[in-house]
Amino acid sequence: MRRLQKAGNVVVEGIAIGKIQLLNADYETGMNSYQAGGVEEEKERYQNAHVLAKNDLMELLNHREELSESEVEILEAHQMLIDDFSFEDAILGYLEQKLSAPSAVLKAVADFKAMFEEIDDEYLRERQKDIIDVGNRILRKLLNMKEFSIEGEQVVLCAKDIEPSIMAGLSEKQVKAILLGSGSKTSHTVIIAKAKGFVTMVGVDLSPDEVKDGDDVVVDALKGIILIKPDKKELEEYKVLAKQQEEEHRYLMERAQLPARSKDGKEILVAANISNPQDMEKAVAYGCQGVGLYRTEFLFMESSQLPDEERQFEAYKSVAKQADGNLCVIRTLDIGGDKHCEALQLEQEENPFLGFRAIRICLQDRALFKTQIKAVLRAGSHGKIGIMIPMVTMLSEILNTKELIEEAKQELKAENIPFSSEVQVGIMIETPASAIMAPIFAKHVDFFSIGTNDLVQYTLAVDRGNQKVSYLYDYFNPAVLHSIYRIVTSAHEAGIWAGMCGEMAGDRLALPFLLALGVDELSMSASQAPMIKEQIRNMDCDSCDLEKILQLKDTQEVRTYLKNLL
Repeated sequence: MRRLQKAGNVVVEGIAIGKIQLLNADYETGMNSYQAGGVEEEKERYQNAHVLAKNDLMELLNHREELSESEVEILEAHQMLIDDFSFEDAILGYLEQKLSAPSAVLKAVADFKAMFEEIDDEYLRERQKDIIDVGNRILRKLLNMKEFSIEGEQVVLCAKDIEPSIMAGLSEKQVKAILLGSGSKTSHTVIIAKAKGFVTMVGVDLSPDEVKDGDDVVVDALKGIILIKPDKKELEEYKVLAKQQEEEHRYLMERAQLPARSKDGKEILVAANISNPQDMEKAVAYGCQGVGLYRTEFLFMESSQLPDEERQFEAYKSVAKQADGNLCVIRTLDIGGDKHCEALQLEQEENPFLGFRAIRICLQDRALFKTQIKAVLRAGSHGKIGIMIPMVTMLSEILNTKELIEEAKQELKAENIPFSSEVQVGIMIETPASAIMAPIFAKHVDFFSIGTNDLVQYTLAVDRGNQKVSYLYDYFNPAVLHSIYRIVTSAHEAGIWAGMCGEMAGDRLALPFLLALGVDELSMSASQAPMIKEQIRNMDCDSCDLEKILQLKDTQEVRTYLKNLL
């Protein structure tokens, strides 16, 4: 076959050279050869397959120290799905109707898939892939199919889509890149690929007629192209680029622990976004200076029971200790929107991103909220802790939270339990209301942290999971830049510090603007920290003309201006 060039949408940048391995599970052949028995026999086959599939998930989670936080969350979600009563009842119901076990599983999966497709929210619609994943796992056991495995090394895995649990089991030592025909940046499959650091592209149109297992391939996820069977000259050129990429990574890791001090002497704190205490090992290794965002909701999402004060305290204490004197900003419970918590049994809402979520839930369930606050205050006696309130839109939400914090302090004091009275209290600025009210809010808190993911979504009225309007979702939109300018300026005028914990914080292109603004802290995924810190060390804070960039009228003008600076 002659050389072939394809294009795709870049999710994780980089250069990867390897050989293609196609992932195509042949369920149809297995279904055609399946010999169905009676109702009771099919029930028994299903139950056996269910146990084997569940054991597979347990085995993966038994090695959770090798998994990222995203992988653990997704596999735990699959554990809950595989034992979901309504899902199992649907399968058993179809078995009673004398369907074969594989057909019953597929029918139940189709029912649940149809239910998910009725949901307006794009992110939640993506969750239908989890039920498909669980169903396929059971199906493979029923059809005696081998679980997928990677063959060899330097593999570029190519598929229309990849089940999240398969992605979670892939080895970074073997797999170099992922090419998907479908998938969005919010799908669980892509989230895991990003966490593992695989060079990743989606929207890649590769058919089995065009490629086969073992074909040489170059993935250029900088230009957004894929070269199948590249010629010798191209291959040599890309090998040089790949080697440079590896050397750059080694260089950055050698300098990861150095402070992020600009050429003109301004030091920026570079912290980590984490979801559990286990993430701290990676955060420390990558040179993160504390935690800018601890997403505590995942502690609440991992069980059907709410975590008590002691359990929360142990988790927060562990993070504080590992931070070794650096500040740990703990975000209070941010359930709602795209995050479901079984233990809270919240009603399904038509528009969850604009509904009952985050601080709105906490202030209506003061007992729940006070339990978390007390655990955070107690952890403060083991390190430097900050409390961050999410989704604030009104001053009363700040004042009511601070009142509850004082009540919690008095109760801990009466119980003679050690706690810190010096815990900082700040808010996550992620709504247009909080951006507009920033000058007033700043007088009542110790810090601001800008959550650009939701701030962009709410400011521009763009669903960040909807691919049809994804071209509008951009934090370089002048409306967003003006909001960020107002937030940081308001913080500094009030004498408090301003940080950022959204995706923009880890974007190299945004750095000149953020340094010119005087942002004090940037919090991001740990793996981004070495590169961001190194870029800060090679910049002057005034390289970006703040007055000029704020006069630009559209997103492309902003991007062009910033690219020219780099």
